[in-house]
Amino acid sequence: MLNLTPILKRDQPTSRIKIGAKKVGPNTETIEIRHNDRQAFFYVDPVDDSIVDGIGNKVRMHQNVKTVFNGIDRATDFLVDPDASKRDVVECDTAKIHTSEVSPDELGAFLRENDYLLHPMEEVVPNGDDSLATFEVAEMEPSGYTTLRVTPETELEFIDAGELRELRATRDAASRVGSGAGGDDPDGDEEIQVSLEPKKPTVSFEEDVAGLPEVKRTAENLLALFDPDVRDEVVTRYGDEFASRGNSMLLYGPPGCGKTLISEAIAYEAKYNSNIEDSYGEVKFLEVKGSDVLSKYSGESEKRVEAIFEKAHGIAQEGFAVLFFDEVDTLIPDRGDDSLQRHERSLTNAFLQEMNEIEDNLLVIGATNMPFTIDPAATRRFPIQQFIPQPDQTVMAEVWQKHLSDMNGTDGIDYDQLGKASEGYTPAEIADRVLGSELQREFVESVHLSDREPIDPTTDYFLERLNGTEPKTVRQYVASVRTKVDDLEGYPELRRYVEEQADRVGMNLGTETATLEGLLGDAAAGGGDDE
Repeated sequence: MLNLTPILKRDQPTSRIKIGAKKVGPNTETIEIRHNDRQAFFYVDPVDDSIVDGIGNKVRMHQNVKTVFNGIDRATDFLVDPDASKRDVVECDTAKIHTSEVSPDELGAFLRENDYLLHPMEEVVPNGDDSLATFEVAEMEPSGYTTLRVTPETELEFIDAGELRELRATRDAASRVGSGAGGDDPDGDEEIQVSLEPKKPTVSFEEDVAGLPEVKRTAENLLALFDPDVRDEVVTRYGDEFASRGNSMLLYGPPGCGKTLISEAIAYEAKYNSNIEDSYGEVKFLEVKGSDVLSKYSGESEKRVEAIFEKAHGIAQEGFAVLFFDEVDTLIPDRGDDSLQRHERSLTNAFLQEMNEIEDNLLVIGATNMPFTIDPAATRRFPIQQFIPQPDQTVMAEVWQKHLSDMNGTDGIDYDQLGKASEGYTPAEIADRVLGSELQREFVESVHLSDREPIDPTTDYFLERLNGTEPKTVRQYVASVRTKVDDLEGYPELRRYVEEQADRVGMNLGTETATLEGLLGDAAAGGGDDE
């Protein structure tokens, strides 16, 4: 009995499971799978382990198969018996089937000729020229089995959509009664719904991200490995190890410095400035906020994580997807933390399990202000870790220019002077607190009110606005992080940044001082700016 990891796919038939030949042997035809106190039989395609990366330790199946096992529980063993035979499968007497993509005559002949292993779900079958077609098994006899084998004697009844709906309703009602789950019961087995709407990326490195040349180079190198020609050349010259992408990236650093912006810019580069769409198809950007995944109900956060990845895999199958988790630290807290509750550890387990199954056409990006709080195993799932620093005065000058370039009357603005004056601020503070809604109100009133003159947007005007504020984000961040200096050993760039900022504001790391107490008071009074 093999204990393997399931990978859910969409681009293969439901009746056939792919497993590395080294695990089951090249001549294995049928397997039995046991999971969640259920068992089911499938035909198997032994795959050369060298062709499909990692397939030897995993089982690849169509995502619909999970319904046979009432979902996939990552904390429960997934057992595969390669010694099973199709003779172990009970023969099907009758089955009611709905199909709209294949003619009943063609489908019936296909099922009988291939000793088809039927399951009570939406089955997916080959339909010529590498395409797939679906049909739904509404009912089959004898009942009580998760798999029945179609024979030439099996009576197949093809039903219309109306009868299918009636049988579905009857089956679902019986399932709810049997499981004791109510319609609104968060602990029931109902499918978790998550909102994950793909969008076309519109933020670019060239137009929207100021500075950060190292970050841009890292992103370009990562995306280059998705170009088959580049990757093949690297493999030929330097070997597979140096062509490994990892399909994931962690962005970390102080808040308000553009991690969210950068993630979308990476998706933009993938779509418009690489060969990825030529190789995979349309590039889409998916954004998830970690705190929105959390639920007060036990087990629901883990189900949401699984649902998010499943939906992302489905979207990626149509092309290429960049899945971005903001506040990813909330989903992968360090399991070694004694204060962590059991369900928080389970959430980390669920996320890490999903990260083990990233497909070639999915790039996962995580962003965090507190990388030292995430589980050590999670850092290994993000082999590329990029520090996003607070911008210097040169970059801040670019930030001002990007915000004001479309404004009339700003040709004479000294952006270098504004950049120097705003050193210590984050880009988000400039955008939100200096150039935000209050500035809009002043502009509108200067035009709308008869006793006001329209504002002339000069360098002095913006310097005066800047002098009316002070940077808070960095002070609050350093005040909260400075006690974790020992935890920053694995993040040398962040450690240096915290030490430098602490020196700037006169903070003695590791020592409580009057200055520090004041900073902590500021941090308690209000959070930092959004990114």
